[in-house]
Amino acid sequence: MEISTNDNSLRVAALRPVLLSAVYPPGEELSWVGGVIRSWDAALVEVVLDDGTTGLGEAGAGIMAPAAVPGIVESLRPYLLGHHFGDPREIGDHLRDRTAFWSRGGIASGTLGAVETACLDAVAKRRGVPAHEVLGGRRGTHIEAYASGGLGSSFAQVTAWALDQVAAGLRTVKFRAMRDPDTTIALIRHVVPRLPPGIRFVLDAVQGCASEPWTIEDAIRVGKVCAEYGARWFEEPCRAENPAGYAAVRAALDVAVSGVESHGSVEDFRVLLEAGGVDIAQPDVTFVGGPVAFGRVADLAAKLGAACVPHVWGSGVTLMANLHISAAHSHVDLFEYCTLPNPLREALLDCELRLEDGRLAIPDTPGLGVRLTPEIEQRFPYVPGGGHVIGAPEGT
Repeated sequence: MEISTNDNSLRVAALRPVLLSAVYPPGEELSWVGGVIRSWDAALVEVVLDDGTTGLGEAGAGIMAPAAVPGIVESLRPYLLGHHFGDPREIGDHLRDRTAFWSRGGIASGTLGAVETACLDAVAKRRGVPAHEVLGGRRGTHIEAYASGGLGSSFAQVTAWALDQVAAGLRTVKFRAMRDPDTTIALIRHVVPRLPPGIRFVLDAVQGCASEPWTIEDAIRVGKVCAEYGARWFEEPCRAENPAGYAAVRAALDVAVSGVESHGSVEDFRVLLEAGGVDIAQPDVTFVGGPVAFGRVADLAAKLGAACVPHVWGSGVTLMANLHISAAHSHVDLFEYCTLPNPLREALLDCELRLEDGRLAIPDTPGLGVRLTPEIEQRFPYVPGGGHVIGAPEGT
Protein backbone atom coordinates (compact mmCIF):
# COMPACT_ATOMS: atom_id res chain seq x y z
CA MET A 1 0.00 0.00 0.00
CA GLU A 2 1.34 3.41 -0.94
CA ILE A 3 1.47 5.88 1.94
CA SER A 4 1.06 9.62 1.42
CA THR A 5 4.08 11.69 2.34
CA ASN A 6 1.76 13.69 4.63
CA ASP A 7 0.23 10.62 6.28
CA ASN A 8 1.00 10.31 9.98
CA SER A 9 -1.01 7.14 10.52
CA LEU A 10 0.72 4.06 11.85
CA ARG A 11 0.40 0.55 13.12
CA VAL A 12 3.13 -0.89 15.37
CA ALA A 13 4.18 -4.38 14.38
CA ALA A 14 6.84 -4.92 17.05
CA LEU A 15 8.56 -3.21 19.94
CA ARG A 16 11.44 -4.15 22.17
CA PRO A 17 13.47 -2.66 25.02
CA VAL A 18 17.17 -2.09 24.39
CA LEU A 19 19.48 -1.61 27.37
CA LEU A 20 22.95 -0.17 26.76
CA SER A 21 25.95 0.72 28.93
CA ALA A 22 28.94 2.89 28.15
CA VAL A 23 31.39 1.78 30.83
CA TYR A 24 34.13 4.26 31.69
CA PRO A 25 37.70 2.94 31.73
CA PRO A 26 39.35 2.79 35.16
CA GLY A 27 40.40 6.27 36.18
CA GLU A 28 37.93 7.98 33.82
CA GLU A 29 34.79 7.55 35.90
CA LEU A 30 32.71 10.65 36.64
CA SER A 31 33.15 11.65 40.27
CA TRP A 32 30.97 14.09 42.17
CA VAL A 33 29.60 14.61 45.66
CA GLY A 34 26.76 12.16 44.93
CA GLY A 35 29.15 9.31 44.25
CA VAL A 36 31.01 7.79 41.30
CA ILE A 37 29.34 7.21 37.93
CA ARG A 38 31.04 4.11 36.53
CA SER A 39 28.90 3.81 33.41
CA TRP A 40 26.35 5.79 31.48
CA ASP A 41 23.35 3.53 30.99
CA ALA A 42 20.41 3.97 28.64
CA ALA A 43 17.00 2.28 28.45
CA LEU A 44 15.77 2.61 24.86
CA VAL A 45 12.56 1.45 23.24
CA GLU A 46 12.58 0.46 19.57
CA VAL A 47 9.36 0.21 17.58
CA VAL A 48 8.90 -1.32 14.14
CA LEU A 49 5.94 -0.16 12.07
CA ASP A 50 4.06 -2.56 9.82
CA ASP A 51 5.95 -1.15 6.81
CA GLY A 52 9.30 -1.98 8.46
CA THR A 53 10.23 1.56 9.51
CA THR A 54 11.91 1.69 12.91
CA GLY A 55 11.98 4.40 15.56
CA LEU A 56 13.68 5.01 18.91
CA GLY A 57 12.65 6.51 22.22
CA GLU A 58 14.28 6.59 25.65
CA ALA A 59 13.07 6.28 29.23
CA GLY A 60 15.14 8.92 31.02
CA ALA A 61 15.14 7.21 34.40
CA GLY A 62 17.02 4.39 32.71
CA ILE A 63 20.25 6.15 33.65
CA MET A 64 19.55 4.86 37.17
CA ALA A 65 17.09 1.98 36.80
CA PRO A 66 17.40 0.47 33.31
CA ALA A 67 16.46 -3.02 34.43
CA ALA A 68 12.94 -1.82 35.28
CA VAL A 69 12.10 -0.88 31.69
CA PRO A 70 11.85 -4.28 29.90
CA GLY A 71 9.01 -5.45 32.14
CA ILE A 72 7.08 -2.23 31.55
CA VAL A 73 7.53 -2.55 27.79
CA GLU A 74 6.22 -6.11 27.97
CA SER A 75 3.17 -4.87 29.89
CA LEU A 76 2.44 -2.25 27.22
CA ARG A 77 2.35 -4.74 24.31
CA PRO A 78 -1.37 -5.64 24.56
CA TYR A 79 -2.33 -1.98 24.32
CA LEU A 80 -0.15 -1.21 21.31
CA LEU A 81 0.34 -4.10 18.91
CA GLY A 82 -2.43 -4.44 16.35
CA HIS A 83 -3.93 -1.01 17.00
CA HIS A 84 -4.23 1.61 14.26
CA PHE A 85 -3.36 5.22 15.09
CA GLY A 86 -3.95 8.29 13.00
CA ASP A 87 -0.92 10.09 14.41
CA PRO A 88 2.00 9.22 16.73
CA ARG A 89 0.79 11.94 19.09
CA GLU A 90 -2.20 9.71 19.92
CA ILE A 91 0.02 7.01 21.41
CA GLY A 92 0.69 8.53 24.82
CA ASP A 93 -2.92 9.21 25.76
CA HIS A 94 -3.97 5.85 24.35
CA LEU A 95 -1.54 4.07 26.63
CA ARG A 96 -2.18 6.32 29.63
CA ASP A 97 -5.93 5.73 29.38
CA ARG A 98 -5.48 1.97 29.36
CA THR A 99 -2.79 1.66 32.03
CA ALA A 100 -3.94 4.31 34.49
CA PHE A 101 -4.05 1.75 37.28
CA TRP A 102 -0.25 1.45 37.30
CA SER A 103 1.47 3.96 35.00
CA ARG A 104 0.69 7.32 36.63
CA GLY A 105 4.17 8.84 36.81
CA GLY A 106 7.64 7.54 37.50
CA ILE A 107 9.62 5.28 35.21
CA ALA A 108 6.40 3.76 33.85
CA SER A 109 5.40 7.17 32.49
CA GLY A 110 8.87 7.63 31.03
CA THR A 111 8.67 4.27 29.29
CA LEU A 112 5.23 5.04 27.92
CA GLY A 113 6.63 8.33 26.61
CA ALA A 114 9.53 6.45 25.04
CA VAL A 115 7.03 4.46 22.97
CA GLU A 116 5.33 7.66 21.81
CA THR A 117 8.71 9.19 20.95
CA ALA A 118 9.77 6.08 19.03
CA CYS A 119 6.54 6.20 17.01
CA LEU A 120 7.14 9.88 16.25
CA ASP A 121 10.68 9.06 15.10
CA ALA A 122 9.44 6.24 12.86
CA VAL A 123 6.64 8.22 11.21
CA ALA A 124 8.91 11.19 10.58
CA LYS A 125 11.56 8.92 9.05
CA ARG A 126 8.94 7.25 6.86
CA ARG A 127 7.80 10.66 5.64
CA GLY A 128 11.40 11.81 5.15
CA VAL A 129 10.97 14.85 7.42
CA PRO A 130 12.49 15.88 10.77
CA ALA A 131 10.43 15.02 13.84
CA HIS A 132 9.74 18.67 14.57
CA GLU A 133 7.84 18.85 11.27
CA VAL A 134 5.35 16.25 12.53
CA LEU A 135 5.06 18.29 15.74
CA GLY A 136 4.11 21.44 13.84
CA GLY A 137 7.41 22.69 12.47
CA ARG A 138 10.41 24.45 13.97
CA ARG A 139 10.13 28.10 15.01
CA GLY A 140 13.72 28.97 14.09
CA THR A 141 16.99 27.52 12.93
CA HIS A 142 18.75 27.65 16.32
CA ILE A 143 18.01 27.58 20.05
CA GLU A 144 20.14 29.03 22.85
CA ALA A 145 21.95 26.32 24.81
CA TYR A 146 23.49 26.41 28.26
CA ALA A 147 26.29 24.17 29.49
CA SER A 148 25.24 21.55 32.01
CA GLY A 149 27.65 19.38 33.96
CA GLY A 150 29.81 20.64 36.78
CA LEU A 151 29.95 17.35 38.66
CA GLY A 152 33.42 17.86 40.11
CA SER A 153 34.04 16.93 43.73
CA SER A 154 36.47 19.84 44.22
CA PHE A 155 36.22 23.57 43.62
CA ALA A 156 39.10 23.38 41.14
CA GLN A 157 37.36 20.68 39.08
CA VAL A 158 34.12 22.63 38.85
CA THR A 159 35.94 25.85 37.94
CA ALA A 160 38.00 24.13 35.23
CA TRP A 161 34.87 22.57 33.74
CA ALA A 162 33.05 25.92 33.70
CA LEU A 163 35.93 27.70 31.98
CA ASP A 164 36.11 24.95 29.37
CA GLN A 165 32.43 25.57 28.52
CA VAL A 166 33.03 29.27 28.14
CA ALA A 167 35.93 28.52 25.81
CA ALA A 168 33.54 26.38 23.73
CA GLY A 169 31.26 29.38 23.26
CA LEU A 170 28.53 28.75 25.82
CA ARG A 171 27.36 31.82 27.74
CA THR A 172 25.62 30.16 30.70
CA VAL A 173 27.13 27.38 32.83
CA LYS A 174 25.30 25.21 35.36
CA PHE A 175 27.18 23.44 38.11
CA ARG A 176 26.01 21.21 40.95
CA ALA A 177 25.89 21.96 44.65
CA MET A 178 28.17 20.31 47.15
CA ARG A 179 26.69 18.04 49.78
CA ASP A 180 26.04 20.67 52.45
CA PRO A 181 24.85 24.30 52.21
CA ASP A 182 27.98 25.91 53.67
CA THR A 183 30.35 24.18 51.25
CA THR A 184 27.98 25.04 48.41
CA ILE A 185 28.07 28.71 49.37
CA ALA A 186 31.86 28.55 49.41
CA LEU A 187 31.76 26.89 45.95
CA ILE A 188 29.70 29.77 44.53
CA ARG A 189 32.04 32.33 46.02
CA HIS A 190 35.00 30.46 44.50
CA VAL A 191 33.70 29.70 40.99
CA VAL A 192 31.62 32.71 39.98
CA PRO A 193 34.30 35.43 40.39
CA ARG A 194 36.54 33.37 38.10
CA LEU A 195 34.04 33.43 35.23
CA PRO A 196 34.69 35.96 32.46
CA PRO A 197 32.52 39.09 32.32
CA GLY A 198 29.12 38.50 30.78
CA ILE A 199 28.97 34.78 31.61
CA ARG A 200 25.87 33.70 33.56
CA PHE A 201 25.71 30.80 36.01
CA VAL A 202 23.08 28.46 37.40
CA LEU A 203 23.31 26.50 40.63
CA ASP A 204 21.61 23.11 40.67
CA ALA A 205 21.00 22.32 44.33
CA VAL A 206 20.20 18.69 43.36
CA GLN A 207 17.67 18.45 46.19
CA GLY A 208 14.87 17.13 43.98
CA CYS A 209 16.08 13.56 44.55
CA ALA A 210 18.25 14.04 47.64
CA SER A 211 17.95 11.31 50.25
CA GLU A 212 18.46 13.88 53.01
CA PRO A 213 17.30 17.21 51.54
CA TRP A 214 18.32 20.56 52.97
CA THR A 215 15.97 22.37 55.28
CA ILE A 216 13.93 25.19 53.75
CA GLU A 217 16.03 27.64 55.76
CA ASP A 218 19.26 26.30 54.33
CA ALA A 219 17.86 26.30 50.80
CA ILE A 220 16.91 29.94 51.20
CA ARG A 221 20.34 30.74 52.60
CA VAL A 222 22.04 29.24 49.53
CA GLY A 223 19.52 30.92 47.24
CA LYS A 224 20.33 34.33 48.67
CA VAL A 225 23.99 33.83 47.78
CA CYS A 226 22.90 32.82 44.26
CA ALA A 227 20.96 36.07 44.05
CA GLU A 228 23.92 38.03 45.41
CA TYR A 229 26.11 36.71 42.61
CA GLY A 230 23.50 37.20 39.88
CA ALA A 231 22.50 33.59 39.16
CA ARG A 232 20.30 33.06 36.14
CA TRP A 233 18.27 30.70 38.31
CA PHE A 234 18.44 28.43 41.38
CA GLU A 235 17.49 24.84 40.54
CA GLU A 236 15.67 22.22 42.62
CA PRO A 237 16.19 23.59 46.15
CA CYS A 238 13.67 21.09 47.60
CA ARG A 239 12.59 17.49 47.21
CA ALA A 240 10.40 16.92 44.17
CA GLU A 241 7.30 16.09 46.22
CA ASN A 242 7.43 19.31 48.27
CA PRO A 243 5.60 22.06 46.29
CA ALA A 244 4.96 24.02 49.48
CA GLY A 245 8.70 24.09 50.13
CA TYR A 246 9.36 25.34 46.61
CA ALA A 247 6.79 28.09 47.11
CA ALA A 248 8.38 29.13 50.41
CA VAL A 249 11.88 29.25 48.88
CA ARG A 250 10.68 31.18 45.84
CA ALA A 251 8.80 33.72 47.97
CA ALA A 252 11.94 34.44 49.99
CA LEU A 253 14.34 34.97 47.08
CA ASP A 254 15.17 37.53 44.41
CA VAL A 255 16.37 34.86 42.01
CA ALA A 256 14.30 32.59 39.76
CA VAL A 257 13.60 29.09 41.11
CA SER A 258 13.27 26.06 38.82
CA GLY A 259 12.16 22.41 38.90
CA VAL A 260 11.30 19.54 38.73
CA GLU A 261 13.13 17.48 36.12
CA SER A 262 12.07 14.08 37.45
CA HIS A 263 8.33 14.81 37.49
CA GLY A 264 6.55 12.05 35.60
CA SER A 265 3.24 13.66 34.71
CA VAL A 266 1.59 16.88 33.61
CA GLU A 267 -0.37 16.81 36.85
CA ASP A 268 2.84 16.91 38.90
CA PHE A 269 3.78 20.13 37.13
CA ARG A 270 0.27 21.53 37.52
CA VAL A 271 0.45 21.13 41.28
CA LEU A 272 3.92 22.71 41.40
CA LEU A 273 3.03 25.66 39.18
CA GLU A 274 -0.32 26.36 40.81
CA ALA A 275 1.40 26.36 44.20
CA GLY A 276 3.66 29.17 42.96
CA GLY A 277 6.66 26.87 43.37
CA VAL A 278 8.78 27.77 40.34
CA ASP A 279 9.55 30.51 37.88
CA ILE A 280 10.87 27.91 35.42
CA ALA A 281 9.31 24.51 34.72
CA GLN A 282 11.81 21.84 33.63
CA PRO A 283 10.03 18.92 31.96
CA ASP A 284 11.94 16.18 30.16
CA VAL A 285 10.29 14.32 27.27
CA THR A 286 11.81 11.08 28.58
CA PHE A 287 10.40 11.49 32.10
CA VAL A 288 7.10 13.35 31.76
CA GLY A 289 5.42 10.96 29.33
CA GLY A 290 6.49 11.90 25.81
CA PRO A 291 6.28 14.85 23.39
CA VAL A 292 2.57 15.53 23.90
CA ALA A 293 2.89 15.61 27.68
CA PHE A 294 5.94 17.87 27.38
CA GLY A 295 3.94 20.27 25.23
CA ARG A 296 1.13 20.35 27.77
CA VAL A 297 3.57 21.30 30.52
CA ALA A 298 4.98 24.09 28.35
CA ASP A 299 1.45 25.31 27.62
CA LEU A 300 0.60 25.24 31.32
CA ALA A 301 3.77 27.14 32.21
CA ALA A 302 2.93 29.82 29.64
CA LYS A 303 -0.60 30.14 31.00
CA LEU A 304 0.62 30.52 34.58
CA GLY A 305 3.46 32.95 33.79
CA ALA A 306 6.42 30.60 34.13
CA ALA A 307 9.19 29.86 31.64
CA CYS A 308 9.83 26.36 30.29
CA VAL A 309 13.37 25.03 29.94
CA PRO A 310 13.77 21.29 29.26
CA HIS A 311 15.87 18.95 31.34
CA VAL A 312 18.19 16.96 29.07
CA TRP A 313 20.42 14.28 30.60
CA GLY A 314 20.83 11.04 28.71
CA SER A 315 21.88 9.45 25.46
CA GLY A 316 21.63 10.93 21.99
CA VAL A 317 17.99 9.80 21.91
CA THR A 318 17.08 11.92 24.94
CA LEU A 319 18.98 14.87 23.54
CA MET A 320 17.30 14.77 20.13
CA ALA A 321 13.80 14.05 21.44
CA ASN A 322 13.96 17.12 23.68
CA LEU A 323 15.57 19.21 20.95
CA HIS A 324 12.80 18.52 18.43
CA ILE A 325 9.91 19.30 20.81
CA SER A 326 11.74 22.39 22.05
CA ALA A 327 12.23 23.57 18.47
CA ALA A 328 8.53 23.14 17.74
CA HIS A 329 7.06 24.74 20.88
CA SER A 330 6.54 28.50 21.03
CA HIS A 331 7.27 28.72 24.77
CA VAL A 332 10.72 27.07 24.81
CA ASP A 333 13.70 29.33 24.09
CA LEU A 334 16.56 27.76 26.07
CA PHE A 335 17.99 24.24 25.98
CA GLU A 336 20.06 22.21 28.45
CA TYR A 337 23.21 20.87 26.80
CA CYS A 338 25.04 18.28 28.91
CA THR A 339 28.75 18.41 28.06
CA LEU A 340 29.92 15.52 30.25
CA PRO A 341 31.64 12.69 28.37
CA ASN A 342 28.94 10.22 27.33
CA PRO A 343 29.74 7.84 24.45
CA LEU A 344 26.04 6.96 24.12
CA ARG A 345 25.28 10.53 23.15
CA GLU A 346 27.54 10.63 20.12
CA ALA A 347 27.20 6.96 19.09
CA LEU A 348 23.42 7.15 18.68
CA LEU A 349 23.36 10.41 16.70
CA ASP A 350 22.66 10.10 13.00
CA CYS A 351 23.22 13.78 12.27
CA GLU A 352 25.76 16.48 12.99
CA LEU A 353 25.08 18.37 16.20
CA ARG A 354 26.27 21.91 15.59
CA LEU A 355 26.91 24.43 18.36
CA GLU A 356 27.26 27.90 16.84
CA ASP A 357 27.90 30.95 19.03
CA GLY A 358 26.27 29.30 22.03
CA ARG A 359 23.23 28.11 20.05
CA LEU A 360 22.35 24.62 18.86
CA ALA A 361 21.30 24.29 15.24
CA ILE A 362 17.94 22.58 14.81
CA PRO A 363 18.53 19.46 12.67
CA ASP A 364 16.68 18.66 9.47
CA THR A 365 17.63 14.97 9.31
CA PRO A 366 14.57 12.69 8.93
CA GLY A 367 13.11 11.57 12.24
CA LEU A 368 14.88 12.43 15.47
CA GLY A 369 18.30 12.10 13.82
CA VAL A 370 19.25 8.97 15.78
CA ARG A 371 19.98 5.38 14.83
CA LEU A 372 20.59 2.03 16.50
CA THR A 373 22.68 -0.61 14.75
CA PRO A 374 23.78 -4.12 15.69
CA GLU A 375 27.31 -2.74 15.94
CA ILE A 376 26.20 -0.18 18.54
CA GLU A 377 24.45 -2.88 20.57
CA GLN A 378 27.59 -5.03 20.44
CA ARG A 379 29.83 -2.12 21.36
CA PHE A 380 27.74 -1.04 24.37
CA PRO A 381 26.28 -4.21 25.96
CA TYR A 382 24.30 -3.62 29.12
CA VAL A 383 26.32 -4.15 32.28
CA PRO A 384 24.19 -4.36 35.46
CA GLY A 385 25.21 -2.54 38.61
CA GLY A 386 26.59 0.68 37.13
CA GLY A 387 24.90 3.84 35.95
CA HIS A 388 24.05 6.78 38.17
CA VAL A 389 24.07 5.15 41.60
CA ILE A 390 23.73 7.99 44.10
CA GLY A 391 25.59 7.51 47.34
CA ALA A 392 27.07 4.11 46.51
CA PRO A 393 30.16 3.13 48.53
CA GLU A 394 33.46 3.73 46.73
CA GLY A 395 34.18 0.04 46.24
CA THR A 396 30.95 -0.85 44.42
